Amino acid sequence: METPTDLIVVADPDENVKKGFQRLFSGHKNVVCFSESDPALLFLKQNPGTSVVFSCFNLPGRGGTAFLRAAETIVPLAARIMLTREKSAEAIKKALNEGHAFMFLEKPCQPTELVSAMETALSHHRQLAKDRALLERTLAGSVKLLIDMLALFHPEAFSRTAAVRKQALKLAKALGMKKTWELEMAVMLSPLGEALLPKQILARYRAARSLTEQERDVLDRAPVQSRELLKNIPQLEKVSEYLYLSGRGYDGSGFPKDGPTGQEIPLVSRMLKLLTDLWYASPESGPDAASFEALTINWRKYDPKLLELAREILMDDLPESRRKHVAQCYIRSLRPGDILVDDALTESSHELVLARGHLLTPTTIRRLEHFHQTAGVRQPIRVERHEVVEELLGDAG
Repeated sequence: METPTDLIVVADPDENVKKGFQRLFSGHKNVVCFSESDPALLFLKQNPGTSVVFSCFNLPGRGGTAFLRAAETIVPLAARIMLTREKSAEAIKKALNEGHAFMFLEKPCQPTELVSAMETALSHHRQLAKDRALLERTLAGSVKLLIDMLALFHPEAFSRTAAVRKQALKLAKALGMKKTWELEMAVMLSPLGEALLPKQILARYRAARSLTEQERDVLDRAPVQSRELLKNIPQLEKVSEYLYLSGRGYDGSGFPKDGPTGQEIPLVSRMLKLLTDLWYASPESGPDAASFEALTINWRKYDPKLLELAREILMDDLPESRRKHVAQCYIRSLRPGDILVDDALTESSHELVLARGHLLTPTTIRRLEHFHQTAGVRQPIRVERHEVVEELLGDAG
């Protein structure tokens, strides 16, 4: 038996209508019926691939016209059809103009008429999907060309897109996201605002050096520049909004100050926030245990479920040594036998104190303490930590 592929949503409290749809189409279509508007809209949000939406005019809840208008926002590629006993020109006008209905059918509707309407609606939906796919491929190619050109002039800003895109797609797969085009576009365009910022501010930020309040404000407003550049480009309106909110913390911190919090922040924005901060916290070889520990320090800024899922997925490919034996420590927590994962640098002048790969001893740890007291040392410090018998280390510093 052929598996139904087209998803049809019917919103009508009339049991005879729902039974009629099931009888006519359930053998070769996936028909789901609702009696009220809000449960149907929730279902549409969870099933963005819906092909056709039927609604009666007097639908309990928000009404058929408002329901179809809301459905257009959620599933713009679905064909929308109004089914009603209303015969007035005003009702038809309202359904077509305000509800943006593709078709208007009068009740009672003959089976042959309903089957013909279904075929026409499905053909319309498939053409919309085909046009959308072509537009997305064309736009994606244009964006790729733009990014490649900008990367020539701002290599630092766009160096993260390839790694973050791969991580974003892994996360999207685990979340069951079927449509990832907007996510991919958001990742590719995420450094756009940074590329327009003064390089000295970016350099200080990447080096984890302190910023003035004015510099912090300039940095925080990078998403505004991205939104202004992208919001007028067709098909990128949502992407521009995702980027605008990508600096917003789950706890309400960050930019914009009066923005949404928690689950109200779009999922793509929450993913961008997490993966961008993870990239900055990671070494060149990619995220490790210390990278996630760095994010855990400010865990309130991130969607807790996303943070845990990212840790689980992105740590899967790491060798056991990087997964369990890398720690992020302040100087007071360093132990003899720790091996520096990154260069230890002074906080202000960014000068080298100890090179990466250095085996720490009691003497070198005291040296780091002295440097920190006089010039300041960037902390926390990432070290590779093994269970080593301290007596074998000696005091080789």
